[in-house]
Amino acid sequence: MDDLQQAFLNMLLKVQDNLEDNSVAYSTHAQIAPTKVLLDAKIQSILEAAGIATEDTTGVTEDKKAARTTLEKSMFKIANALNSYAEDNNMNELAKKAKYIMSDLQKMQDTLLLEKALRLGSLITPVINAALTAGYNITAVELADLGIHTTAYFGAIPEPKDAIEAKAVAGKKIDRLIPESRTLLNKLDGYVDSYRFDNVDLWEEYQLARAIDDNPSGGGADVYEDDVNPSTTEKIVETLEYDAATPVKFENLGGVILQFALAFNGAATGNWVAVNPGATQETTMGAMAPGGDSMVVQNNYGTPGSFRVTIG
Repeated sequence: MDDLQQAFLNMLLKVQDNLEDNSVAYSTHAQIAPTKVLLDAKIQSILEAAGIATEDTTGVTEDKKAARTTLEKSMFKIANALNSYAEDNNMNELAKKAKYIMSDLQKMQDTLLLEKALRLGSLITPVINAALTAGYNITAVELADLGIHTTAYFGAIPEPKDAIEAKAVAGKKIDRLIPESRTLLNKLDGYVDSYRFDNVDLWEEYQLARAIDDNPSGGGADVYEDDVNPSTTEKIVETLEYDAATPVKFENLGGVILQFALAFNGAATGNWVAVNPGATQETTMGAMAPGGDSMVVQNNYGTPGSFRVTIG
């Protein structure tokens, strides 16, 4: 969960608290309570996904490392004994197959180490098993444990990758839930606006709850996050201070391609920056156009889009 997602969640929690604290005052508007129920469900889903997205997965990686170390040690000792047995009995091909150096085992890729462990186990026939336990400092338990350690490592190999993927999926889920939450917030904004003149204090408290307290992008950057209606071109920034070196980051949070451009008096100028759904594009004002006093977004499709623009 990134800083922008966390800031948005914090704002949602403030809005939720505002609606709960003022439920009696809001009861005169019949649409607020059921919309809050829907918003509560979105918040709960975001919190659950955030729990996965921010989970510490270092333990999974450490478990895999421990399983690998155990297997490496088991393989080395058994292979060393098997190599000695093969050389003592002039079994040159077997001796070559059982020749392992510890540093080589440690450098092997996960799947290759697993393959070597399985192959080593297949080389130990009942006759060799008996010979190793009788005279090469290997116990029956150690031979049996090779298979156990191999199986354990096989199960551990994908775990860190699975954990990382689960975190990434949770982050993507949050990305989907935020625009859905924003749609409900837009409805609530309209509902609460009905109190703007009748109950100024109530309206102002809601506006404070709706504000994102800090700028998570850091460095004095400005962040603009909103929806864009189907088949429209809308202003993102009404008044823009142009500087060719200023970095600009476009994030498409919705399901349709969006285009962004600098503009003069609302008319696009320079190059459009097209951003696919779920993608991010980074550029500078200078690369977009030689000048501009505002910024616009264009949605040429029949469904709404969602975006986040970071300037600075």
